[in-house]
Amino acid sequence: MTYDAVIFDCDGVLIDSETIAVAILAEDLAELGLHITEAEAHHRFTGWTTAQVAETVSADTGVPVPGDWVRRHNAQVTETVAATVEAIPGIIAVLDALDAAGVPWGVASQSSLAYLERALGRVGIWQRAPGRVASSQMVARPKPAPDVYLKAMELVGVDPRRAVVVEDSPTGVRAGVAAGATVIGFAAARDPGDLIAAGALTAVRSMPALLDRLGLRAPAP
Repeated sequence: MTYDAVIFDCDGVLIDSETIAVAILAEDLAELGLHITEAEAHHRFTGWTTAQVAETVSADTGVPVPGDWVRRHNAQVTETVAATVEAIPGIIAVLDALDAAGVPWGVASQSSLAYLERALGRVGIWQRAPGRVASSQMVARPKPAPDVYLKAMELVGVDPRRAVVVEDSPTGVRAGVAAGATVIGFAAARDPGDLIAAGALTAVRSMPALLDRLGLRAPAP
């Protein structure tokens, strides 16, 4: 595989936040009258913005979502993740290997910049990517539109055709493909077939496997 830069999704790829977020989402969806398990919430809504979730739930239940629900949900997720989240096992070695090889990398996320600064800052990743983190707040359309990936590629300075995207949701995979990048699915918590069906070239289940797929070696301690 030849490439000039790597763009990572955030939640579930850089930080192990999705278990936290899905638990809060399932509880908050019950408030709206949609009673689903955490596993169902993960399968259906991972990679969506909270506004997209609210719109869909309102259509499904026929009940309007309270005007402050999105804000309250996002605030709770941000506070909980910022206080407890850890990096995905092995991701720091991947970032170290990219830096050692002189390969630039960036981040493209559905989440707000305030969330990204706090969550990625907790694990030391925000500090390593100054000016290379794109939020859906910065673009016209969230994933699955390509906008946030195109923004991240602009910030990094890479032609989309020479970029690799690492994504863990079908929504995000479709966004990366639409941007013109090669997409590798990160399937630690999902059937790899879901990501490949969405357009990923391949899928890996661990960060050491991603290192291998990118043709990199972890730097020596």
